[in-house]
Amino acid sequence: MAAIAAGLEAGIPLPECAAAVGQLRPPDKRGEVLRIGDATVINDCYNSNPEALKSMISTLAAMPAKRRILVAGEMLELGPESISLHRECGRVAAEAGIDLVVGVRGNAQHIVEGAREAGALAIFLPLPLEAGEWLKAELRPGDAALLKASRGVGLEQALRILQG
Repeated sequence: MAAIAAGLEAGIPLPECAAAVGQLRPPDKRGEVLRIGDATVINDCYNSNPEALKSMISTLAAMPAKRRILVAGEMLELGPESISLHRECGRVAAEAGIDLVVGVRGNAQHIVEGAREAGALAIFLPLPLEAGEWLKAELRPGDAALLKASRGVGLEQALRILQG
């Protein structure tokens, strides 16, 4: 809507604005929706913070799928509130009905703890490569998975393994 409004303000006719918006594609690692086998994977590995993660959890929860899997790497540079912010995101995932939460690296352990405390199935994997191997073995037809982490985590490594 913002793009259409900007186009209209610049004097571009509505049909041209609408056509252009339909051709927009997200940049690499930023909300890319991929089909891998018969599963849907959202690659949002470019960056993460608590509000962005919670927003993407809502997106994942709204997707039609047999299972919804959150693969969340740690969020860097959160300061002294890091543990509680990670834990809160795990709780939000559980409350949103995410079927399985996979925490990857460092403080993502607290995402797992928050999800478990709120009743979700959750596991912790210390490395992105392990998350890729886990996804390759566990992702099923009809699943929807979200991969989201701070850039420094390198969670796209998991996606490369899954695609490979």
